Amino acid sequence: MSDNILNIPFLNNVQQGKNNWWRYLITIFIVILFLLILGPLIASLIISLPLIAMGLITQSFDMNSYYQMVNSAWFNLLLTGISFSIVFLVFYICLRFLHHKKLISLITLEKVRWKKIVKGAGVWLAIILLMDLIAYAINPQALKIYFNPSKFILLLVLALILVPIQASFEEVFFRGYLLQGTSLLFKKPLLPLLITSLVFASLHFTYGIGSILNMFVIGMTLGIIVLVDNGIEMAVGVHIINNIYGNVIHTAPDAGLGSLPSLMINSSSFLSFLVMVLASVILLMILFRGRSEEIKKLFL
Repeated sequence: MSDNILNIPFLNNVQQGKNNWWRYLITIFIVILFLLILGPLIASLIISLPLIAMGLITQSFDMNSYYQMVNSAWFNLLLTGISFSIVFLVFYICLRFLHHKKLISLITLEKVRWKKIVKGAGVWLAIILLMDLIAYAINPQALKIYFNPSKFILLLVLALILVPIQASFEEVFFRGYLLQGTSLLFKKPLLPLLITSLVFASLHFTYGIGSILNMFVIGMTLGIIVLVDNGIEMAVGVHIINNIYGNVIHTAPDAGLGSLPSLMINSSSFLSFLVMVLASVILLMILFRGRSEEIKKLFL
């Protein structure tokens, strides 16, 4: 392992377990395979087969209705949650049996700091709520309030169950596994930070260039949080509340899952690039007030 000039304890967690290059290659290949193909396929079967079987038994199965269901935002929400649960399990198996690492080593130094998750979620929620209020004050016509109590409650329950799984896996994999793994190749944290943020952003290519840029910014921001705080907990909190807010409270054309019955619908993109940059800077200023030097050192 190369010596990390800044001696960041969280990155040094990588010393635990086995770090042969082929172990990373196999794990990353398996994760991408399940993330893009096998996970969604298995998840779709888990959701669809019981419904198809029930329809055949009751003689009410209709192919057109089935296609409409598969293309619905509800189906995509369930598909995303279940497929990420499968991917998380597969990744954990690779981590334990290929790398002989403990999951906690990708999360924090000793034990999970639950208050940090709450802090990250609370601060980011306050920031994006403020951004929404400002956007509404500037252009109220762009924002449409939509509230259907039964659909909203169902959406909220599903999001509270499924989104934390998705967000937690992405933080463990990108800001834990990959950030630590790429630190083996470099003496400074900047390149691992850039590489993992680029990979994270590139996997959102289906949502367009605007989403890729936003995801790169949020990836860099979450990476900085992890490196300065020596753990992914605050990043997990930010990621969870960001995804819940984007699905339940405020959806937009580039939200990814489609027309969910969110509380607010915006005709423009949710958190455009410049707004995302501003929001991310504010987030870092609040979380690490008086610690700007620690952030600057990451870029030296």
